[in-house]
Amino acid sequence: MSKRNGYKPLLLGAALLLLVVIILLIVLYRGGERTTTQTVGIVLSGSAQENGWNGANYEGAKKASERMGVRLLVREHVREGTGECAEAVGELAAEGAGMIMLSSYAYAKEVQELVQAYPDIVFHVNAQESLTDNMVSYFARMYQARYLSGIIAGMRTRSNVIGYVAARPNNEVNRGINAFTLGVRRKNPAARVVVFWTGAWDNREQEMEAVDRLVRERHADVIAYHQNQGNAIEAADAAGVDSIGYHQQYDTGSPGHLTAIVCDWEKVYAEMISAYLKGRGNTADHYWIGMEADAVGLTPYSEYVTQEMRDAVEEARQEILSGKAVFSGEVYDTEGNLRCGESEIISDEALLEDVDWYVEGVEIYEEYMD
Repeated sequence: MSKRNGYKPLLLGAALLLLVVIILLIVLYRGGERTTTQTVGIVLSGSAQENGWNGANYEGAKKASERMGVRLLVREHVREGTGECAEAVGELAAEGAGMIMLSSYAYAKEVQELVQAYPDIVFHVNAQESLTDNMVSYFARMYQARYLSGIIAGMRTRSNVIGYVAARPNNEVNRGINAFTLGVRRKNPAARVVVFWTGAWDNREQEMEAVDRLVRERHADVIAYHQNQGNAIEAADAAGVDSIGYHQQYDTGSPGHLTAIVCDWEKVYAEMISAYLKGRGNTADHYWIGMEADAVGLTPYSEYVTQEMRDAVEEARQEILSGKAVFSGEVYDTEGNLRCGESEIISDEALLEDVDWYVEGVEIYEEYMD
């Protein structure tokens, strides 16, 4: 056999190998191109139409899904601690959801074992605790906007007492309380933030009572909150004190509603859905975006927010955008312990997983009873 003919088997083998590689690449590429056929789901603790947490998350997920060409399935009014979340997960999985967003804090613990029975589904949850290989956390850096709103509250208060109505003490809530208080005391170190626990994300009666007691008994003249809906704003208006909202822009007709902390949830959900469609849904430790992506901020100010207050907020905002962390420099807790040194920054890991303490200036109205 000639030398020339001897090359033929080698060339044929190489060509076949190349063909196999090309076919595999095409299969893999097409396997990732699922933008028109993929289905994602979201589980809400309340109504998708509410003017608060659930409504804001639903609208963000809806817009992101439409923009990215995926079908969105929704389960509303799924109460925490009732077993309803597990039922919702099963229903969404049966309907073909390849990615499921669990938008309430306690869901993670409830379904930690269940989600492992669905290894091909990507789960995201608003909690850092109780995660698994196929369930990672997501949130926005709301604490950055909390810090900015705290500056306004600290400069606006006359009594030097600011009330804070909050559901329960988990890492996210505590982180927000601490950031808010750091903002308050940036311009007013004599002010204090008094926290009243309600024990639930949605409890209108308890939230209204909390505001009433903070105003009457502690003389709070500005109210902030971490609840699903804006009941505290209504109660603050009725009591004749100022308020700072959360989740949505509220049109109360009162200049006492100074501003609100908001998130562009479409950007958060779009980032997660994009990663999922590219086959990278379970590769991130967490999704946590903030002001650097224009995802969190404050709504337009009321007339009570002076130019001096606006300038102070803008100064702090520019510091954050330039890389200065909210939780940096000397930070002491309520016991006088140094939590962060002068040249230190509290890490994301610590902020996500280990905020069971409060900064100097926080007072707890009553200890939390679960």
